[in-house]
Amino acid sequence: MLAGTGCGAGAPAAPLSILAPVTSPSAPPAVRRQKPKERPQPKSVPANARTVPAARVYSAALERAVTKEHAHWPLAIALAQRSGNPDVAELAAAALVREAERLRLSPSLLGAVLLIENTPLDPTAVSSQGAIGLMQVMPVHRGSYGCFADLVNVDTNICHGASILKHMVRRTKSVPLALKRYNGCVRGRNTPRCYRYPMRVLRTASRLRREMLLTAADPTLNMQEVLAASPRRPNAGRHLVASPDSADTDVSQVSCASFFGCLRHRWTLKY
Repeated sequence: MLAGTGCGAGAPAAPLSILAPVTSPSAPPAVRRQKPKERPQPKSVPANARTVPAARVYSAALERAVTKEHAHWPLAIALAQRSGNPDVAELAAAALVREAERLRLSPSLLGAVLLIENTPLDPTAVSSQGAIGLMQVMPVHRGSYGCFADLVNVDTNICHGASILKHMVRRTKSVPLALKRYNGCVRGRNTPRCYRYPMRVLRTASRLRREMLLTAADPTLNMQEVLAASPRRPNAGRHLVASPDSADTDVSQVSCASFFGCLRHRWTLKY
């Protein structure tokens, strides 16, 4: 407007234009190259901290897979090798796998309780407290939990024992506490050294699981033939002989080599 009024004498003013920056035709436009962002590397985790919990879960999953594929045969072989009684081991393993699936328990855990309570797998064993059979069931539980009343029968006895343990697990929400109650160790007065019972059962269960997995890992084995060829102990099933996994078993049919040996055994059980 100033240019129009001072010099143009009323001529219209030229439109204002925005001046563009002057660049040389030969110079390329300046472009900034952005460096690619580096992704943060994951932090290294120690091998022990990552693999130990996974190994425990994986072994339990492997046991379920082995039981699903091979049924009761791996457990039967493990029980036969520890008891020297393959005939009862096969019957007991079949019942243990069936009850474990029904009650959602580990077959190796039930098998460990059976081995701790009755290492030679004698269905007719009776303890000094009156417990009967493979899993040492008290007569007060006879016919409960939907099981038949014959506690000497292998299937019936394992039905009672597995149901009692599952009932204790539901009440206590803890497997070690449930094992203590299964052993009658409420306050440590009924059974001597009963606080060691859960540790012994869980240790035996871990060994049974490992033996089951090793047996199933060999595809060349015929499990029926391996079970039939398992070594038999003399007089297997007639006496409950104490073993490293059943050192605290209190039974009335323990054989003694001498009179003083029996006295020493009774003194050990009492104190």
